[in-house]
Amino acid sequence: MNRTTRAWLRDAAVLCAAASLLCAPLSGALAQPLPRIKAKVLSFDGKVLRLDPLPAAGKAPPAPQGMPAAGKPFDVSVRGETRYVVAAPATLSDIHPGGYAGASVTDAKGRLTADEVFIYPPGLAGTGEGRFTEGGRTMVNGTVTKAGTTGFTLSYRGAAESGGVCVGRASPPAIASPLSCTGTAAIDVPGGTPVLALGIGAADAIAPGAVVTVSMARDPKGGYVTPGLVIQKAGNVENPPPSP
Repeated sequence: MNRTTRAWLRDAAVLCAAASLLCAPLSGALAQPLPRIKAKVLSFDGKVLRLDPLPAAGKAPPAPQGMPAAGKPFDVSVRGETRYVVAAPATLSDIHPGGYAGASVTDAKGRLTADEVFIYPPGLAGTGEGRFTEGGRTMVNGTVTKAGTTGFTLSYRGAAESGGVCVGRASPPAIASPLSCTGTAAIDVPGGTPVLALGIGAADAIAPGAVVTVSMARDPKGGYVTPGLVIQKAGNVENPPPSP
């Protein structure tokens, strides 16, 4: 896998992990699945973002139909209910039993290997809980029961068992189906696997030059509006390989 393809997969995984944080729907027709676009911030006055779309990397798909293309700056408005997620570099040592974490994984005959690891703050425990496929990636989110230098284990709730494995997204306990299940996932984390800490941010975290990934819809007047965006903090700290 080349570097540009890996970078695209990493961006897709971040979006999958952050999706539950960005789903506060706007009203009316905007409460539906939305395309997302990655861009550099040119300016932001607190109400309108001026963005320059970034070119697709490697095997990344082109901009969704009707969305701005690379090199064509555009404006997108924020609302009072717009959510902001910050993705900051972290390390595997930041994961501890009792915390809440997740990963996009490759499943090789039941052996799960992380492609990307995500750490949630305490206030976001329960976000996207379960084991499911989203955006072409397999995601697992749950409570950390074991943590070490080469991986960690999650305990999670899912929708139903399939082939002896608990899969699907967890429903709130009050409306959980009789088919709901609990499962565990032991996840290997090879050296060099990116680890990101996700958290709720605020509009003041946005500055010119920042890279953001924006969920977008059209407002009644035909302009772009966003219910949520991911702010990528500078740096690319990766989990170093273990000592021989």
